Amino acid sequence: MEMRASLGSMLLAGALCSVMALPAAAQNRPNFNGIYGGAGVADLKAATCGEKVDGFAQSNNERYKAGAVGGLAEGNKGAAGWITFEQDCGPQHRGRVSKPMYKPQYWETVRMHDNYANAGGKYEEYADPQWKNYPLGVPRIGPPNQIVQVGDNMFFLYENQNTFRSIPTDCREHDPVLKYDQSPNGLSVGCWDGDTLVVTTMGFTDVTWLDWPGYIHSNEMVVVEKLKLDGDALTYDVTVKDPVYFMQDWQFDTTKLARNKNPKAQLMQDVPYIDRSLGKLSDPNYRG
Repeated sequence: MEMRASLGSMLLAGALCSVMALPAAAQNRPNFNGIYGGAGVADLKAATCGEKVDGFAQSNNERYKAGAVGGLAEGNKGAAGWITFEQDCGPQHRGRVSKPMYKPQYWETVRMHDNYANAGGKYEEYADPQWKNYPLGVPRIGPPNQIVQVGDNMFFLYENQNTFRSIPTDCREHDPVLKYDQSPNGLSVGCWDGDTLVVTTMGFTDVTWLDWPGYIHSNEMVVVEKLKLDGDALTYDVTVKDPVYFMQDWQFDTTKLARNKNPKAQLMQDVPYIDRSLGKLSDPNYRG
């Protein structure tokens, strides 16, 4: 018992010291810790998990509500989460008000990617990167499902392919070597503008898309994400800068997410791997 008490005291003391060691500015920052947008699941019972789920008739089923299907604060039952992916997602995304303005010489290439996103064969070069089993990448992956905030570091967690991003928030310069690496999520650095967290990311591969309708980008793309809290409401804004392809910077439609207030909520793990390659798009266990 004495050993256990001693160990507990040591852990508590260490935690207190870690908090006290944080810079004063870091201690006064907004607390972004939490699960956002309906992601995560809590307090499910065996009987609940055994029920059959019909996306329309059983939209109030706990299993249905626990999934991270869009997760807008306003709710999305019976909407994009249960449409047929290939047929409906394209028109839905094309209908968005905010669209990137490509330089004239690139519009034909964008149209080819849009028209032949699922074609394969001789048109495979235009296929959606998802059908080639590439990650979504930033910013297509969208806002994080969970944020973990520790001092001058933010960790963005995503259910999609169990993705994570580690983001220092001390306004440091991007590493002079790593910023030229090419990866789907790039190299991110955060900086505070008052209560707004501004994350600037560079070092992207040009393989990923920005969005469904063939929105390509170069490896010189820079993505600026802005996150702001109003109580338990998270506002997420994204601006894409691409001096190669764009005539002007492109700002995504603002996303607003609600923080999950259930203390038992936890982020769900995605399945380890889903083969989305061309020719294998009809998986009975996965919409699409």
